[in-house]
Amino acid sequence: MNLSFKEKINDPGIFEFTDNGFSFNINRITSKKKWNEIKEINIYKKDLMTTDLICMDIIFKEIFITFSEDTPGWYVLVKKLKEVFNVIPNDWDNELILPPFGTNFKTIYKKG
Repeated sequence: MNLSFKEKINDPGIFEFTDNGFSFNINRITSKKKWNEIKEINIYKKDLMTTDLICMDIIFKEIFITFSEDTPGWYVLVKKLKEVFNVIPNDWDNELILPPFGTNFKTIYKKG
């Protein structure tokens, strides 16, 4: 299903959110994670030759999960993370895009 950008920014996609955490469904497998289990969140870009792909690694105790701007529900996830972790800069996603084709790796959240 092709959604317009306006629809994408409000579509939860593969995610469901609760006060305590979130779940996501990939290939009919659902994983649940709690907000307080997140140890670190890193953002970066991948150079895809003609475009960049914005990615996010969410690191837990023993695993990490990578989501990208191509993940259905990306925009809702980004918004929710900014709400839950108020130390995450509100404009990180705008700052990450420049310069083009640079990795621009940055840690936006690290549990103290």
